[in-house]
Amino acid sequence: MMNNDIANSPLNELDTAVGVPLLGTLDRRRFLAVTGVGATAIAATAYFRPSIFFGQASAATGSSSATTSNIIVNIFLRGAADGLSFLSPLNDSTYQTLRPGVAIPDASALAVNNQFGLHPGAVRIKALLDAGQAAFVPAAGSPNNNRSHFSAQAMMDKGSSNDPSLSTGWLGRYFAATSGASDDALRGISVGNGLQPSLRGSAAIATPNLQSLSLYSAGTGASSGQVQTALRAMYPGASTELLRMQGAAATDLVAEIAPIASSAAAPTGWPTGFGSALWPIAKLISAGYPVEIATADLGGWDEHDAMGSATDPTGNQYKLVAGLDTALGAFFDYIGSAASRTTVIITTEFGRRIAINGSGGTDHGRGMVMMVLGAGVNPGVHGTWPGLTDTDNGDVKVVNDFRKVYAEVLGRRMRPTNLASVFPGFDTSQSNWLGVATA
Repeated sequence: MMNNDIANSPLNELDTAVGVPLLGTLDRRRFLAVTGVGATAIAATAYFRPSIFFGQASAATGSSSATTSNIIVNIFLRGAADGLSFLSPLNDSTYQTLRPGVAIPDASALAVNNQFGLHPGAVRIKALLDAGQAAFVPAAGSPNNNRSHFSAQAMMDKGSSNDPSLSTGWLGRYFAATSGASDDALRGISVGNGLQPSLRGSAAIATPNLQSLSLYSAGTGASSGQVQTALRAMYPGASTELLRMQGAAATDLVAEIAPIASSAAAPTGWPTGFGSALWPIAKLISAGYPVEIATADLGGWDEHDAMGSATDPTGNQYKLVAGLDTALGAFFDYIGSAASRTTVIITTEFGRRIAINGSGGTDHGRGMVMMVLGAGVNPGVHGTWPGLTDTDNGDVKVVNDFRKVYAEVLGRRMRPTNLASVFPGFDTSQSNWLGVATA
């Protein structure tokens, strides 16, 4: 027997027969299946606040009239990327001794200053630095000494060191606090299999790719426009207001994406791997869509063994760094003039141990490296560097709180808001910033 709550839920109305001008009488579920109006377009609207539907800001969100043309792209390297493989200390005998065969030779490092060098595979990041568009924060992380991937990622996404009462993400709180009635549905977009947790509490769209937000008509011969007309005719008759609103929002979103959906595939030569996650964001920004916040997750960084030589392009760590670097280069190249207002933040949940293990890899550590790239960046290395002899039980100490970077980029680059509400319990004053960003 069907549970009454399920039987009376809005989703159950998908099975109600309805007449549509294109396909005659079909139940909604069958119509969605036949036309390809999949879960992404409909489910993406589940995060929408009431103002998307009613044209006014709800009490749960801000009513900000301030807007910005600046863009944040938040990239999370899931798995704990090794900071010492991105930004290595130069002339450091401890580093070279504890990482035989894995440490970046000083002669191969791409010099940042007289103290640090970049991985030899990070050529595009080095080019950004040379153009004054790359900042680095070593020994960064959370003051909470938690080395569980899931717990540490949750803290980073929440923008908190340890607040179990928080259910929203730091970008979600910023998003909600600065929302206005005129905001576009594409103000925030999260590329992946679900909403990046940093955006929880926001009205951002989650999608694996742009094609998932388009319409197709498998087996009907109908055009995308005809399918949109049929879909719009379907939902006003729904007895549940939420379903009517969600259907309308989904079709509006599909219509907005339609001009680029047919050419949403990445161009020839676009990097695969990490590049696949950055392509939808690059396409939307380049096409002029009003994206303000975009997120992407890049996995595969949990290297407990066989990292390989830093000078061997076939080595595992080299391929990871070069893959990210190539994807970032393609991204900035493609968005063109929009790069002048786009700031990319790159972070991970924690760093790796200083010394390699018996398998040629590195285990979970503490301090990691954050990067801020693109527009509005004060180039160079920022924050305190404790070195590799004053350690946290063999790990790089965390002396630069990750929230300092997040708060500064929001405060310098984005819509004005009360940063204390975005990072509750944390000192967000300018005197606590690290100097990574400019207005």
